[in-house]
Amino acid sequence: MFSRSLVLAAGCIALVFGCAEPPSDEIQEIVSNLVQAGFPPDDIMVVDGKVYVGRDAEVSLAASREMLGTGDSSLEQYRTNNLISTSLTKICINGSTFTGAFSTALDLAIQNYDELPLTFAMARTPSTDCSIMINAVIQPGVVGGSAGFPSGGLPYHTINIGGGLASYSVDVIEHVITHEIGHTIGFRHSDYYNRSISCGTGGDEGDAGIGAIHIPGTPTTATVGGSLMNSCFRSSETGEFTASDISALETLYMAAQSIWAQVHGAYDMRHATVGDLDGNGVEDLIVDFVGSGLWVRYNNASTWTLVHGAQDMRHVTVGDLDGNGVEDLIVDFVGSGLWVRYNNASTWTLVHGAYDMRHATVGDLDGNGVEDLIVDFVGSGLWVRYNNASTWTLVHGAYDMRHATVGDLDGNGVEDLIVDFVGSGLWVRYNNASTWTLVHGAHDMRHVTVGDLDGNGVEDLIVDFVGSGLWVRYNNASTWTLVRGAQDMRHATVGDLDGNGVEDLIVDFVGSGLWVRYNNASTWTLVHGAYDMRHATVGDLDGNGVEDLIVDFVGWGLGVLY
Repeated sequence: MFSRSLVLAAGCIALVFGCAEPPSDEIQEIVSNLVQAGFPPDDIMVVDGKVYVGRDAEVSLAASREMLGTGDSSLEQYRTNNLISTSLTKICINGSTFTGAFSTALDLAIQNYDELPLTFAMARTPSTDCSIMINAVIQPGVVGGSAGFPSGGLPYHTINIGGGLASYSVDVIEHVITHEIGHTIGFRHSDYYNRSISCGTGGDEGDAGIGAIHIPGTPTTATVGGSLMNSCFRSSETGEFTASDISALETLYMAAQSIWAQVHGAYDMRHATVGDLDGNGVEDLIVDFVGSGLWVRYNNASTWTLVHGAQDMRHVTVGDLDGNGVEDLIVDFVGSGLWVRYNNASTWTLVHGAYDMRHATVGDLDGNGVEDLIVDFVGSGLWVRYNNASTWTLVHGAYDMRHATVGDLDGNGVEDLIVDFVGSGLWVRYNNASTWTLVHGAHDMRHVTVGDLDGNGVEDLIVDFVGSGLWVRYNNASTWTLVRGAQDMRHATVGDLDGNGVEDLIVDFVGSGLWVRYNNASTWTLVHGAYDMRHATVGDLDGNGVEDLIVDFVGWGLGVLY
């Protein structure tokens, strides 16, 4: 462990430019205010005529006065009551004396903040339209850094970065700079209540009353490496925000902060999908609550209706199998068979006996306006039940199939069948033909979906190739376009979330959060911070013509972003 803090001692450290102290009565007032606010006296230090708490956070007279309020405290992650104003649109950092690794690290630290959709942009000088300037200063011989808390709605004016960091990697220097910038906008140490968590020694910096307020949505305990705002850094730091850091920034400074509506409390949910089961033009939400049964939330109501008792269900999907304009509910009840609940009736119809079924989906493969049921029966092959008939047609022999979906990839109005045959590659069966076309060689593929991302009426093929990134095959072309580098992705789906007729790409990047790539743009927008998310889908639940985003947040419940 390494302390990012300055080694402080009472008194004045004579620097090359001399030692300038504020009046002693001002220092005494700052110290007095901090003690009243709850800081332990032995954590308050005066160096060079400046007052510090937590080893690296300088406190001005104005800031200390602002701390004399009331508030609550809890465990990680924390802020002071002093935040910067949302009227600030651009924070600029002057790092004119930073060269080499320090200059590179400063750019990366600024990028950490600027690439998030916050209420403020961040840039390095020279830059135009700066709302406020922060000076970045190199302090020779120091290993670590220091800064101050905001006051009057403005960030603290200086970050001091130790020149002794030159022996560390660019990532470590980036980490320290990002940390000190965090103090200037109001972040306390994540382990302020027990510095030994990250430092191996040290105690409680003091809750400070309103000076150490827990940030909702962040973890309840600090861990080594759990936050970039931990008191001490390691030689292995990456310089990047952790999930809790992003959640904290989202809570405090997220631009146009997304508001999620909870439609069901936390529960073990298996299978969550949507469909217009009553044919009134409003999609209904369908969820299998483990141990409780299959429930439907019709027409965005606050109540849920039980449509089947608790049973082990594998594959829950919807489709208009009889072509009457009302979607039918299709479920594989393990040990019982594949059943359909037609036209929102109270009865279920058996369409195939019990079998080990892998992949069950629907699509109008013959283009007659009636959706067909497509199932991979393990050890038997891929079969289609056309036009709600009682017979099944074999379209591919038994094979280890991973990912089976449908989409009109050539734009001719007939849906194509897309399957990843393990060890063989990604194949498409166009226009219900008897032949298959290879569109990508064998690769470990995670998430295979389709969507019209460029709004030209032809669906595009979207695949996460593990270790390679997220790629799109636009307009049935032979080439693939990279839209996101390799990352651990959980849940990838599409939906027209802004109602402009162009589908948006929605991905949960593990450890980073839920992001949307609107209108085929090159940028991504964060709509929820990092969280354990199970089931992510879209549907127009309120019938306003704009699709809503539906996510099961483990431990919180089922939320909808309308």
